[in-house]
Amino acid sequence: MKEIIVCLKNREDDVLSKQLSMLSERHHAVVRRISFGEVESCIDTGDGDALFISDDEALLEKARNKGMAVNSPQKMKESYQKAMEMLGGMIGRK
Repeated sequence: MKEIIVCLKNREDDVLSKQLSMLSERHHAVVRRISFGEVESCIDTGDGDALFISDDEALLEKARNKGMAVNSPQKMKESYQKAMEMLGGMIGRK
């Protein structure tokens, strides 16, 4: 992926900011935060090499239908918490 596109109704929290930073670093991708005014044209031009992140299910579905990879901040947070729990369990066993 070369671009991570973020369009949120709610405020970005610290966990999401950290995850976006890690994703950007890992994939050498640019993070682009867009407004709801920009989102329609962004989805319509749907770049298959972009990850679209939003807390709006309708926008996620529209982007998915255009062939974009999608994710929601809530699912990303759940994944992060699960990884931290697993890491904590591994550290506790040593």
